Amino acid sequence: MNTQPQRRLYLYFATENDRAVILLRAARRLWAMILWDRAAGTFTEGQWLKREIDPALCQISPDGRHFLYNVRYNRPNDAATESYTAISRPPYFTALALFAQGWIPGWGGCFLDNGHYWIDGLPGPEAQRVGKTPDLARVIEGTPAKGCTTGLRLTDGRPAPLARDAARRLVALLPKAGQRGCPPDLMWLWRQALAGEQDAIHARYDTLGGRLYRRDGMELALIRDFDELQFRPVRAPYDDRPLAGAEPAPWHPLDGEA
Repeated sequence: MNTQPQRRLYLYFATENDRAVILLRAARRLWAMILWDRAAGTFTEGQWLKREIDPALCQISPDGRHFLYNVRYNRPNDAATESYTAISRPPYFTALALFAQGWIPGWGGCFLDNGHYWIDGLPGPEAQRVGKTPDLARVIEGTPAKGCTTGLRLTDGRPAPLARDAARRLVALLPKAGQRGCPPDLMWLWRQALAGEQDAIHARYDTLGGRLYRRDGMELALIRDFDELQFRPVRAPYDDRPLAGAEPAPWHPLDGEA
């Protein structure tokens, strides 16, 4: 009997261009990232990750230049036993920024626009383990004041320069003063608010196992079959960690995994 789990594809579409990220779940705790240029019809196979990703807590930035993903609780005695959310540059998992999120499942994050992002459940910047995102800034909830009536700020205290509609939408999703219970899953709520843009693109495509199809009425036209894609070690071109044999460096989520 073949007990090998069926492969599955998860699709994430940029809303400002034809870039897309494909996550391939090849097996339990084995994922691959692929960058898809829908206009050119090309695919760039990227890194593999030997962790368990929560596909519902992943998101591509509107311009397709960054990808946010969430890794669930891992194996005991592992340096990364807690869950974490990371931001990378597709099609690579190597983290540009990484946020430890403890043992509580369901916390992730979301892109507010091309230059700003939100991380669920974290009170301040101290939870960030690595940070190499000069073109991205994290938005946190601060105290409303003159010049910052929303209370939305960057981690250095400056008002977050979000578009008015984005700021209003985010403030409406935040828990109100005195509200009890866990913070909301901001990413899920944010995605629901913008679902129309993504749904229109998703409706054009379908997946079955490791195969990607284009919908043509009631018919499906095969675009690409990833069923035979196999693990191979890949180093991200922006990875500045020391090569093997160099001096020890701080722990990184891809150490020994990609």
